[in-house]
Amino acid sequence: MKQVADYAGLSAATVSRVLNGSRPVQEDLKVKVWDAVKKLNYKPNVGARFMKGQTTNVIGMLVPDVSQPFFSAMIAGAILKAGEIDHVIIISTSDGKREVEKAAIDSLSRTVVDGLIYCPVSTGDPLPQIESFKELPIVVVGRRNVFKSKPHVYTDNVKGGYLATKYLLRLGRKRVGFLAGFWSSPCTIDTIGEVASSEDAGKYTTLDRYTGYRRALEEEKIEYDPSLIVICGYDYEAGYNGARELLERMVEVDSVIAANDLVAAGVIGFLTDQGINVPDEVSVVGYDNNLIAPITIPTLTSVDQDPRTLGSESVVALSKILSGKEVPDTIIDVKLTIRNSTSVMHK
Repeated sequence: MKQVADYAGLSAATVSRVLNGSRPVQEDLKVKVWDAVKKLNYKPNVGARFMKGQTTNVIGMLVPDVSQPFFSAMIAGAILKAGEIDHVIIISTSDGKREVEKAAIDSLSRTVVDGLIYCPVSTGDPLPQIESFKELPIVVVGRRNVFKSKPHVYTDNVKGGYLATKYLLRLGRKRVGFLAGFWSSPCTIDTIGEVASSEDAGKYTTLDRYTGYRRALEEEKIEYDPSLIVICGYDYEAGYNGARELLERMVEVDSVIAANDLVAAGVIGFLTDQGINVPDEVSVVGYDNNLIAPITIPTLTSVDQDPRTLGSESVVALSKILSGKEVPDTIIDVKLTIRNSTSVMHK
């Protein structure tokens, strides 16, 4: 700021008033300040501002994809809770791409946010490497164990994968396909078990669900078959193509657990196009229990991980940090909502 002041031929106090909008400043002085900011490529140090105790009641929130029903519900929960405590939220998205995420973080670092609610694109390259937010309060949402020094708010994805698998097995279905969704996959079908047991597993919700899937199979003494695993994305096409890949392997499949409800809808779409009855021949379970679950044909059995509560609890956690409190991790429970896409296996 002193360099900006020297370049503009003004006092640091005047520059501060212009940048923070704290007091009226003559228009010609504003022009000088902003010209100096542009020429010097000045970026306010948001971490330093927080350390000095200056707050704005503005929270940044970065998610992988605002068009996904799960993330839009999470955002809605966060906005509602922020309004209750007189805060507002600036939303940014990474479009599921790490390079876009880095640019979004850089943009947020230039704003007046007091802290960041961060749902990272899972690539194993988390936020601590990014200097612009090094000192700013951060809450990680939707992931666990991204880094040790920040609180995390996440759902019990191991339990979610377990519940979905256990339910299908109790219906008499023994050949359970698992569509593993990733933004950027850290593994192959052959290595997914090894990666799911590593320290990085919590950065990928699918790996936790896979762990629950394996646990349920082991309890029921069902042999694990890697040919029932498909690596896919998170949209309808990923589900459609994932189901196609599964069937083209010519392996017996009587049920499928999808990466989310959109993927599950894609699975149902492909099976229907192939004349395969859902749920009698192949039962399908989604994940999220979002708005499309009750309107798919047939209606979708899905794991409910309550994204609105994820969003609201992340705001609560961040507000506690801003109040100087120690904040532990928050784990949100999951439940299985049963509809018509699953049925008892008839021999």
